[in-house]
Amino acid sequence: MDTHRLKYFLRIADEGSITRAARTLGVAQPALSRQMRLLEEDLGISLFRRTHRGVELTEEGERLRASTAAPLRQLERAVLYAGSVMARVERGLRLGMLPTMAEVFAPPMMAGLKTAFPKVGFHLTVANTEQLIDAMLNGWVDIAMVNPVPDDRLFHRELLAEDLVAVGGPASDLRPDRPLPFSELADHPLVVPGSHAGISNALHNAASRFNVTINAFLVTDSVGVTKELVAADLAHAVIPLSACGNDLDAGRLRYAPIHEPTLTQEIVLATTAQLSLPRKFCVSVGTVIREEAQRLTASGVWPAQFRSPNPWDPKRI
Repeated sequence: MDTHRLKYFLRIADEGSITRAARTLGVAQPALSRQMRLLEEDLGISLFRRTHRGVELTEEGERLRASTAAPLRQLERAVLYAGSVMARVERGLRLGMLPTMAEVFAPPMMAGLKTAFPKVGFHLTVANTEQLIDAMLNGWVDIAMVNPVPDDRLFHRELLAEDLVAVGGPASDLRPDRPLPFSELADHPLVVPGSHAGISNALHNAASRFNVTINAFLVTDSVGVTKELVAADLAHAVIPLSACGNDLDAGRLRYAPIHEPTLTQEIVLATTAQLSLPRKFCVSVGTVIREEAQRLTASGVWPAQFRSPNPWDPKRI
């Protein structure tokens, strides 16, 4: 089967319109429509139904999209980088990421990188922002996803922002449909991160603005320890929703959005001027990471706002 037809099919499905898809792909609309007819004939099914706004997927079309989107993306990456210098980098790539994003992002990111660079070995460090910056400056980590900090030794690009939520144990009265005012966090003992960036910075800035005293029950950067203490109803915590999805589904944790004010964690993709890897390779790694983050946020798997529309360049701030 012609993979170009599958690519066209996915674009039409995303756009909800053959006209818009043709414009995006740079293909004449009649030619695109013909390609879809040929694809439907090959498969023996109807993929789209017409609506007053364009087209929408049939049930068979939805199944095709669900089963082909990820494999096709992986195939395109494998073809793009196969045999290139980037695919044969001998030294492993050393990556870093924050503990709060590891659960939702480490598996899909590594799957994308493995497909793009099958001959490259990887090392992943999960640590707080200060530790990852220190590791980059000492050459132990090449590229890291960290909270933004004012440091002229770093090159970085925005990646995403995610709202923080209040998390409690099974006995708490937190509910997703009932936002918790920030001032009420003072009524609960909290597990807070040790890092001064990211979540801790958002907490203390809001506390200072609203004259609220944070009751720190325990300071730790371990998301696992934080969730265990919260699940035991010993304390509350403020973390991204993406860091506790499985525990929420299992009923071990409960959560509520925070308002007055809303708290947000910013994440950037960073490296240093001392990076010894080829620039083209680093740009390609950054592109794969951004593509995976954009896919997860667009699908709703990662409840965050993607903030990196431009190509990432480790030589530019």
